[in-house]
Order: sequence, then C-alpha cells, then structure tokens
Amino acid sequence: MEYYRKVLAILKEHIDLGNYIKFLDVGCGTGALCYVLREAGFEVSGVEVSAGMLAQAMKRLKNTDIKAYKINPGEGFPFEDNFFDVVTASYVAHGIKKKEREILYKEMSRVAKHYVILHDYNQNRDFFTSFVEWLEGGDYFNFVKEVKKELKENFKVEKMVDVSSKASLYILQPNK
Repeated sequence: MEYYRKVLAILKEHIDLGNYIKFLDVGCGTGALCYVLREAGFEVSGVEVSAGMLAQAMKRLKNTDIKAYKINPGEGFPFEDNFFDVVTASYVAHGIKKKEREILYKEMSRVAKHYVILHDYNQNRDFFTSFVEWLEGGDYFNFVKEVKKELKENFKVEKMVDVSSKASLYILQPNK
C-alpha cells in the first residue's frame, strides 16, 4: 500500500483533490488502492472482474465502509452517469484487448463527473516487464505503443505524469 500512497501524493501535486469526495477504483484487485483512497478521506467503491481478487479485496476492506462489486468483462458499470467525482484504474488497461479498453474508457468517462485517472505503463519498456507481459498474454505491447493516441480519442487529456521509470499517471477528463 506504500506504493499507492506515493502515487496518491504525486497525483495531489497535480490535482487539488480536496474538491472531490466520491471515487471509483476500476479493477480494484486486492483493494490496496481503495484502502489508500479511503485512508485519505474519500468515499470509495471498487469494481473487479475476478472473483478471486474481489475475495481478497473484501478481506482487506472488511473493517471499512468501502463497497466492492463483481462485474463481467466488457460489461457496463452498475452506476448512474456522473456518479463519481473521480474514477481510477491502476494497471488494468494494458492487460485487456483494445476492444475491451474502448468499453473501459467509455464506462469510466460515463460514470466520472470530473476526472479519470489511469495509472499504468508508459512507453519505457524493459526486458523483464516485456517478458512477463508476453507470458500473461495481455495487450501490453499494443497498449504502450498506442496509449497516447487511444486516450486522446476517448478523453480530454490533461497531462501525463511519470510515477516511476515505467509507469505514469494519465490525468484525463471525461468526454461529455
């Protein structure tokens, strides 16, 4: 969770988050980012496609008021338009095919009132990450090649901020 505290601190250097209350973490995994966001005082919900990951998240989040929901891949989110102030996804987009990313982007934009924050790989690759991503069979290679173009087609791009040599925060505004 220390890593996500660092990422949140970097994000706060670029956006005054004091004006926002409701956050959605898409692909919440084990709930680490949800936990850090709640710790920072935000109302947080999460969605996850993996039942196993969601079970891990529920263990981590059991003594909190964070709600997490199981969704199906490529399915719309179970929330009204503009329901959340900020919608995040950390290391989700690179692992899914372009067609699913388009759905992800549209749904994130639909439920976000103010910002969409992607935390994912940037174009700086290394052998180890490339090898692991090749083994996993996601769409990492196309994602890192096309991410800037895809984001410009789907959002109002505010800025890209490196959080490490291989990862960035893509600070976006929904296309409304």
